[in-house]
Amino acid sequence: MKTRILGLCLLGLANLLSAQNEIAMVTNDVTHNTYKPKTVNVNNAQYLNVSFNNNDLQMAERIKKLQQIAANYDITKDPIYSTNKTVTYDVLFESNANFIKAVYDYNGDILSTEEYYEGIRVPYELSKQVAQEFPGWSFNLNRCKITYAKSGAAILTYDMLLKKGHQSKSISRTFR
Repeated sequence: MKTRILGLCLLGLANLLSAQNEIAMVTNDVTHNTYKPKTVNVNNAQYLNVSFNNNDLQMAERIKKLQQIAANYDITKDPIYSTNKTVTYDVLFESNANFIKAVYDYNGDILSTEEYYEGIRVPYELSKQVAQEFPGWSFNLNRCKITYAKSGAAILTYDMLLKKGHQSKSISRTFR
């Protein structure tokens, strides 16, 4: 009986092994000389590539997402668009307690922005610095304000409310 069961098992395994054939696929020879990289024109790249004096500051994802929406917005597709070169457009982008007020020119380029964010993640380097300056204090409320002007420098300000027991302290950090 044992030999019959063992024989059936070996027969079953042999059947499975023969089912695994090599698969060959014929492809045309494609030379690498015909490949041309596609260039993508990023709207308002200058706005998206703003950096502050501290390169270790990693913006929160909510900030990046809302900024990406503002940068990719095409004012020329809006029904109120006019080809008059002296016209500017104020557009408000909102997401919960966060918003961007952007000013666009007639080409769709961002001239300036005022951005406000509440309850966002404070960058690690900044939170580490604040925790070292104020040991025992906890972060209670965080706000971020970004002011951007195409012709000038961008300003990033974090306002933080710290708590320790019944005491509270408000601090602010600004980066250019």
